[in-house]
Amino acid sequence: MKLKVKDVKSGGYATKVISENGDIVKLRPFIYLKSGDELEFLPSIEAYTEVNRIFRDKGDGEIKKFKVCPPYRVTEVLFLGSHKFEIIFRERVSLKDWTQVRQLERFHYRGKGLNKLVGRRTVLLAELKDCGIVGFGVLSSTVAAIKPRFELLKTNFSHQMKSKLINRIARIPRVVIHPEFRGMNLGVLMARHLVRYAKSNWDINNYTPIMVEVVAAMIEYHQFFEKAGFIRIGYTEGYKNGVIPGYGNGGFAFRANYKSYDFMENQKPKPYLVFPIDGSLRQRIKKSFGSINRVITSKSPKLRKPITFDRVSVRYNVRIHSTERTKKIKEVFGIDVENAFSTVIRNFSLVIEPGDVVLLAGASGSGKSTIIRLLTSRFSSFKKRAEIAGKVTNNNPKDVAILSTNMKDFRPLIELLHKNGDIKEAIEILNSVGLSEAHLYLKQPDQISDGQLYRFAVARLCDSQKPIWIADEFVSTLNPEMAGIVAKGLRKVAHRYGATLILAAPHIRHFIDLLLPNKLIKLRWGTEATVYSVKVEQASHNMRTLSLSIVNNGSLSLTNVKIGAITMNGSFKTYQEHRSIEPRNSINTTLDLGRRDYYALAITTAEGVGEMLYWR
Repeated sequence: MKLKVKDVKSGGYATKVISENGDIVKLRPFIYLKSGDELEFLPSIEAYTEVNRIFRDKGDGEIKKFKVCPPYRVTEVLFLGSHKFEIIFRERVSLKDWTQVRQLERFHYRGKGLNKLVGRRTVLLAELKDCGIVGFGVLSSTVAAIKPRFELLKTNFSHQMKSKLINRIARIPRVVIHPEFRGMNLGVLMARHLVRYAKSNWDINNYTPIMVEVVAAMIEYHQFFEKAGFIRIGYTEGYKNGVIPGYGNGGFAFRANYKSYDFMENQKPKPYLVFPIDGSLRQRIKKSFGSINRVITSKSPKLRKPITFDRVSVRYNVRIHSTERTKKIKEVFGIDVENAFSTVIRNFSLVIEPGDVVLLAGASGSGKSTIIRLLTSRFSSFKKRAEIAGKVTNNNPKDVAILSTNMKDFRPLIELLHKNGDIKEAIEILNSVGLSEAHLYLKQPDQISDGQLYRFAVARLCDSQKPIWIADEFVSTLNPEMAGIVAKGLRKVAHRYGATLILAAPHIRHFIDLLLPNKLIKLRWGTEATVYSVKVEQASHNMRTLSLSIVNNGSLSLTNVKIGAITMNGSFKTYQEHRSIEPRNSINTTLDLGRRDYYALAITTAEGVGEMLYWR
């Protein structure tokens, strides 16, 4: 059944629709409706389960049907290694939703409240099961004067207003994600859902959009829009004279305090990005700005020579002081001088190649810290405390940076990273380890929590400029989800900077799938270590295909070998599967890359070793 809208009364609890024949229907709040709209109720007005708005698109002349009820709601499953989350992207439907959005607004600093946004606007929420609303994004009408848009669409201010082209452009003025959840690519997913909503649910006065645009300074430092498929077109001109608009009547909500807003304060040039919805516009952008395809990056390790452990054994001389209690212990447990030597590692052999990601796993006392000491200490000083057999070659403690939470400098965090370089690099490092909240950038080390301090220590490790990064008891003080985020970010930064990464941890199940080491050493107290190793060589690469050689360069078989891509929601899309790779054997394969909006390519095995190949 259909209904013609005569009048609309909007409120926070309901949208009251008055038809031309006097019928009154109450729908959910925050619906975009106006006089003259035609609504379709299915199966009937009295018992509807679906309501659609039907109109002729003034832009292309086609009849469109947009769903009004039920509201936009899409459930996605996010994967963070072994962790799995359900997240709902949906429209706001109540005042309670709005209250939670306002709480998140403290992480958006340039302006509070949506009254600052002129024209139509819609809010999408990101709701995480058991956590509530952890993010929101806004789709709105755009601003009139943007020079890169004029150049892109071959128009000017007057023409776009008279032709109503301005109504065919949607804008994303805000995406706000709680800082603790930004490492899960929620910003990318929110941007994609706002575009999806624009395609299926957005119009302004019966004009549907040909593109969605973003203008924001923070794009220089948080590039999730480009990961979501937006294309950088150029920069706005900026301006020196601010503007306070006169709103008039008929606004979405009453703006009693508009005079207190610096609505368009003085602005510097900002990046301008678009997501083309119209096919012809997409082709024009591709022709004008070239291919938007990304390429696989190669490793460029800083370490020059492999470090080799050749049948190394270490046992500590346990000095027993003679006291009444130590004598009692010796007597009760039968300890003599011969038993006072503690063998920690036995016949340990390993080759750490430049660019390797090495994970040492085992319980406390199994030898992880001993192996790290062999890499970070001079042999002469170490031999004073232990008996060492075998050889370690090419290890130079000067090449090593060690993770430490001991902070002696108490300037703001942003001043303590990349001190002589670009601030973008400093912010990117902080973001990579889960410190992506702007207020944190300005705090001192003694003003942040223990967990944040540990993540900052990881950031300093990444900023060390050393060829080898080492962390003992890796992420042992973090919760499982944050441990995964830090491991994922650290691996990517190590790849970009050409670092060789050596980590040690007693518990690895929360982060090993995200770290994906290419060498995994499992240690047991006093026994020989179990070593799994894989090496991936990139033979050739073009815009369509990637040729790989996956080598088992260890002494143990690798099973259930999968080659695939990690999507933005963390899921693994398998391209190929192989039952096993025997020691010293390899798999040679060529992949058709197809779409390129994945986070990374990955090779995984049942044993836990693998490799990551990153797109740039």
